[in-house]
Amino acid sequence: MKQLLMIALGCSFFYCGNAQTETVKDYLKKGEEALSRSQVLPAYQYYKLAVEKDAANPDALKGMARTADELRYVVVARETYKKLLDITPRDTAALGRLVQLNFATRQYQETIDLGKQVEAMGAGSNNNYYIAKSFFELGQFQSALMYIEKSWKKDSSQAELPFLAARSYIELNDYRKATVAYEKALRLAPSNVSWMYEAAMTYSAIPDEAKAVLWFEKALAGGLEMTPDVARSLAESYMGVQSYGKALQLLNELLEQLPRDLELLYIAGEANFRSGKTDEAISTFEKMLAIDRNQARAVYMIGIALIKKGDRSKGEPMCEKAIAMDPSLASLKHKQNSLRQ
Repeated sequence: MKQLLMIALGCSFFYCGNAQTETVKDYLKKGEEALSRSQVLPAYQYYKLAVEKDAANPDALKGMARTADELRYVVVARETYKKLLDITPRDTAALGRLVQLNFATRQYQETIDLGKQVEAMGAGSNNNYYIAKSFFELGQFQSALMYIEKSWKKDSSQAELPFLAARSYIELNDYRKATVAYEKALRLAPSNVSWMYEAAMTYSAIPDEAKAVLWFEKALAGGLEMTPDVARSLAESYMGVQSYGKALQLLNELLEQLPRDLELLYIAGEANFRSGKTDEAISTFEKMLAIDRNQARAVYMIGIALIKKGDRSKGEPMCEKAIAMDPSLASLKHKQNSLRQ
C-alpha cells in the first residue's frame, strides 16, 4: 500500500511539474489543436491556463472568450471580451459580440452605450436592434421605437422589429399604431399564431371587433389552442359584430366548464337578450342571482328584458331596484330605448 501511495504521489509531482514547465505558447497550441478536433471544453481549459500564465496575452484572451462563448458560459465570455478589449480596443469582432453578450446577460444600459459606440465605428451587426430591445426592457418605449426604425432601415426583413414596435405602442397606449405594426410583422411571419392572437386582442381593445374576429379566426385556423381565455375573448368580439349565435356557442361551452362564472353568465345573458331570446336571457340572469343575490346588473337586465316583453309593470320596478342597489346603473337608462328595439 505504501509503495502504491509513493507511485501515486510521484505521478502527481510529475504532472504538477510538467504543468509548471508549460508555456503560454504551449497552451495556445494545445487549445488550437483541441479546437481542430471540435473539443471545445478542453480548448477552453487550455486557453484559461494560458490566461492564468499571462493575463495580458490577446491570443489567450481571445481563445478563452471564444470558447467560453461556444460553451455558453456567457458571463465568463462577456468578462473575458472586456479584458481583451482593454488590450485591443479596436477589435471590431469582439466589440460586436460584447454588445450581444451584454444584452444576453441583461446589462441593458451597457448594451445601449457600447452599441452606440460600435455603430458609430461602423462595426458589429444588428447594433440598433440590440439597442432597441434594451430600451424596451428598460421601459423607454419612445427610444425603443427610434432605434427600431433605424434598424428597420438597414434590414426590413426582421419580423421581430415591427413586433417589438407593436409591443412598444401598446405600452404607450397607442393601439391603432400597434395594430399597423402587428400586421407588418405578420406579413413577414404569416404563420406566427401567437402574434395573430396579440393582434386580435389589440384590435379588440381599440375596439375594432371585426378585425379582432378576423385575427382570432386566423390564429385558430393556424393552430392556436382554444383555451378558455381565447374563447372568452373571441365570444366578446363576436358580440361586438352582432354574431350572437357564435358568441353563445362559445359561451355555453365555457359555462359547462365554469358554471358559476358571473362574468360569463352576464355576457351569455346579454347575447341571449340581444339576439331576441328574452326568456333565455332572463333565465341566465337569474342564474347569476342564484349565485349572488347582490348582482345589481343582473336585476337591471331582467327588468329590461321584462320591459321588452311588454311587462313594464314588473320591469320598471326591477330597474329602479337595481339602480338603488348600484347607482352607477343609472347611466344605462339612456340605452333602454335601443335595447327594447
